[in-house]
Amino acid sequence: MTQLLFILLILGVTQGIAEFLPISSSGHLVILEHVPYIKKSLDTFAKNQNLFINVALHFATLIAIIIYLWKDIIEIIKGLFLGIKEKDLTKKEVKISMYIVFASIPAGIIGILLHDFFERVFSTPKIAFSLLIFNGIILIHTKKISIKDRNIEQIGLARSIFIGFFQAIAILPGISRSGMTIAGGMFSGLAPLEAARFSFLMAIPVIGGAGLLEFVKVLKGNVSTNLIVPLAITMVITIVVALACLKLLFALVKRIKIDIFGYYTIALGIIGLIILL
Repeated sequence: MTQLLFILLILGVTQGIAEFLPISSSGHLVILEHVPYIKKSLDTFAKNQNLFINVALHFATLIAIIIYLWKDIIEIIKGLFLGIKEKDLTKKEVKISMYIVFASIPAGIIGILLHDFFERVFSTPKIAFSLLIFNGIILIHTKKISIKDRNIEQIGLARSIFIGFFQAIAILPGISRSGMTIAGGMFSGLAPLEAARFSFLMAIPVIGGAGLLEFVKVLKGNVSTNLIVPLAITMVITIVVALACLKLLFALVKRIKIDIFGYYTIALGIIGLIILL
């Protein structure tokens, strides 16, 4: 039980950090799951439970987003219902809701049609290390973006779909969802903090939808009762870590300093490839 909890905490803390800091949670988890000690431990204590663990950790990060942005979420929901009731589609909250939906379409389509293919073909350490380098290059280039001051309600449908394609790219392990969408938002003229807000608001349906698809698969298998307690503890720790990382990320985005994570992912990618080759 203790060893299993230790392994789950490694995965959970990594998920909490890398889901929100732009260093790719999927890339780090692919790498970690191929570390002999972790792989052997999971095979021993939680064989065939990787999907259930993945669903639980993603659910934990979703809870963290909802906690962090709860004021925005409530304001959008209230404004959306009021706009529908008054038949006023020009309300700010109605526009934001539409942009979130449209931004989720590219990742939703690719996730439904090609998720298993990407997971089967690209979930190897060599590819994750290679894509971490690409991720770093994009992050470093955020320093060169001409900063504008658009709010979320000003981006329009075309730009929201454009940002959505950045999110879709992040299905690949090694590509950070938060990094790509914040960069996409800044490329689209959103103010840095608005880009970060939009990044995580549009993450809610995508992470929730992906988790639902995986949960359906989990229902078809057997869940080990030995996992329940250690995984519950891990989820709580993951939420706490994720909230701290969200606060850190927004502070760095405000100062336009997410490029520092680019140097990290490039270094990790190069070192990893050297070790593998």
